[in-house]
Amino acid sequence: MSFDPNLCRNETEVESKLIVQYLLPELGYSPDSWHQEITFGNIRLDFLAFASQVLPFSLTDNTPLGLIVEAKGPQEKLDKHEHKLIRYMLQLRILFGVLTNAKQLRIYERQGNTVKQVFECAGQDISTQLPKIRNIIGRDHIKKRLKSIQNPAQDVTSQRDPTQEKHQMKVITIYHNKGGVGKTTVSVNLAAALRLRGLRGFID
Repeated sequence: MSFDPNLCRNETEVESKLIVQYLLPELGYSPDSWHQEITFGNIRLDFLAFASQVLPFSLTDNTPLGLIVEAKGPQEKLDKHEHKLIRYMLQLRILFGVLTNAKQLRIYERQGNTVKQVFECAGQDISTQLPKIRNIIGRDHIKKRLKSIQNPAQDVTSQRDPTQEKHQMKVITIYHNKGGVGKTTVSVNLAAALRLRGLRGFID
């Protein structure tokens, strides 16, 4: 199935023909995994898609949310709306964002406290670029990313370079000038907790 950007004459058609009928299904999002026109205070999202979570959810939870998609009319320039998408992603802990007017499609990724554009293609190339797009914001891919964030022990272990460990060693000191206040207990439990997160050091 291919997408023709010429079929979209206004923002409503970008939402229905590109996002609802084509992009979200091709990326593996079922109708019950995304929601349209979600409002958080003064923020209104065109689309919010979940890799695993479903509504309702709590903004007090620190787990990043999956994907937002912002649609604009074909005549609108995406640069004009980029700062707003970035603000939404930072305020709502969104992992990935899409900004599109059917003529162009851009993908943004949250990296810590910053958001960077990681992909762009013309609307006429969306179909041929779909494998790359799916590799970035496909539901399965985002689900894996969220799992690595929620289970940092696996992530730390996989990214650690043993040859660099001696340069990354940190010393944690538990100090109190009074005896019998639990310094040893705190030290042992802290060491065990760090080991469970995949870190190595003084308890090995």
